[in-house]
Amino acid sequence: DAQNEAYFKSWYQKLLAALQFCVGKALRDEFSKERKLIKILGDIGEKVKSASDHQRQEVLKKEIGRLEEFFQDGNICRLPLNPALCIKGIDRDACSYFTSNALPLKIPFINANPMGKNISIIFKAGDDLRQDMLVLQIIQVMDNIWLQEGLDMQMIIYRCLSTGKDQGLVQMVPDAVTLAKIHRHSGLIGPLKENTIKKWFSKHNHLKADYEKVCCAGDHFR
Repeated sequence: DAQNEAYFKSWYQKLLAALQFCVGKALRDEFSKERKLIKILGDIGEKVKSASDHQRQEVLKKEIGRLEEFFQDGNICRLPLNPALCIKGIDRDACSYFTSNALPLKIPFINANPMGKNISIIFKAGDDLRQDMLVLQIIQVMDNIWLQEGLDMQMIIYRCLSTGKDQGLVQMVPDAVTLAKIHRHSGLIGPLKENTIKKWFSKHNHLKADYEKVCCAGDHFR
């Protein structure tokens, strides 16, 4: 990402050259594979975005073949978003895109660990994800402070990585429901109603004790 910034470009190139010189061939090859993976995702995202509405799904299905080729012959790559995870392919049928303005891609990777589940990520182009990274880091610091004081807010802090100018990877949180989807259940003026979220909590927590527990957790954020 820093290679696209005029101020940091020269410094970053020197640092990267020194790192590649020191780390050895195995890690240099790994960096190369990860860069190639990001390049393929970027190309697919651009083609999906530039396609007409009724052609986007077909374009995605066609271009996903490039990712399958990348993983041919047992090729394994570490996930740039979380280098502790290794991936060995994609779940073609589960690949899709979101219909928001940036048209981000949803890509489920196959975990190289046979005991591990698929790893779903969002590839997004069109937003400066450095801002997202900063906000998430601040939330992580806040959560650490709360935990030190004995207050467990049950925070789920997803991963986010800027990989270039206005592009990057975002971890998908499984079984999550967006505020936009909750608001849609209340009609066009759902976002303007004060009790929209409370109604949704009540609908999914029929027992009074469960509902009060959810509301109590929400009160901590006010």
